[in-house]
Amino acid sequence: MSSRVKDIVIVANNDWHDLWFQRQQFACGFALRGFKVFYLNRALQRWPTINHFKRRFFLFGKKIIHNKNTIPPNIRVITPFWLPPFEILRPINRKLIQITISSYRLDVQSPWLITYIPSYNTIDLIRIIKPYKVAYINVHNYDEDIVISDLLKAEKELVKQADLLFGDSNYNMERLSRLSPGKQVFPSLPGVNYNLFRRAFRGDEFRRCKTIYYFGGIGPHLDLSLYGALASTYKVVFVGIVAPGVYNQIPAQIEIRPPVANSALPDVLKEADILTIFYKDSPYIRGVIPAKFFECLATGKPVLVSGLSEAKPYLDVVYDVQGSEQIAREVIKNLSETETEYRLRRQDEIAKEADWTRRFESFASKLGL
Repeated sequence: MSSRVKDIVIVANNDWHDLWFQRQQFACGFALRGFKVFYLNRALQRWPTINHFKRRFFLFGKKIIHNKNTIPPNIRVITPFWLPPFEILRPINRKLIQITISSYRLDVQSPWLITYIPSYNTIDLIRIIKPYKVAYINVHNYDEDIVISDLLKAEKELVKQADLLFGDSNYNMERLSRLSPGKQVFPSLPGVNYNLFRRAFRGDEFRRCKTIYYFGGIGPHLDLSLYGALASTYKVVFVGIVAPGVYNQIPAQIEIRPPVANSALPDVLKEADILTIFYKDSPYIRGVIPAKFFECLATGKPVLVSGLSEAKPYLDVVYDVQGSEQIAREVIKNLSETETEYRLRRQDEIAKEADWTRRFESFASKLGL
């Protein structure tokens, strides 16, 4: 198969110059193996609102400086200008897809198409470029997300067409299994650049226990009340972009720092004694295992979580505080005793197993590439 397939098309759900996720990492992996990779930036999934524009262009009233991730040789980044994937708009979008193919000279030859978006636009792209095979990676619990109803209809059609199905969490794997009885669903979990994030490790974190960090999107999904309660005793720092309407809800004691590129993030996190992922429990969050989870593990620092059902298989190396300030304080108080040599070694093993090199090799082998 590998001798026949020369091109890879990735229909991504985030832009190349956005935060670094599996999509960009896999694109780089295929490019290093000599494939020509066409990376399609996220197209509109619904009609944009004022808040979408605010989030894209403004942060606290100032223009956001977006990341500029390096684009390796063999990768072409394409920004498709398509309308939202409503079924009624399919005739127009088919023409826009043709224009995209022509304008960007998307001259693919029997490619593997890997999509993270299960829309009618994706299905029509498949029909037009006629890929060798199709892989669908489910990275959202669309049943509980804010999506157009036509996307859910299109997903059922895509699942039937796809040659391989993947889920980025146990929940999403089970979700795809329900949508595709009889088809095997493989894991494609988030990963980490282990050597990069290991730079954040100091070795005295569990003895110091003064600073608590969270990094990533700062939105209504965070348990801000728990963070605020801990901020009365500890230095609490958020690193990331604040969603519109959330800034005024963040307790004043919490320090907010702007996002940085992944390459610089470990140096920022070096100051942290404890890393946290405190989410509010919700039907959508129950299907989430964030990319930052394995990045946190790779730092070797104590990791506290809350509202993260997908962390249950890792409770031998992370602490679930269950939304409780009291439990969180008890955990922090006892870290000098609980952060044993075995626990630290096991955390390190899990982080190494999640290294992007291994994640990519596993994924590519499923595709036979």
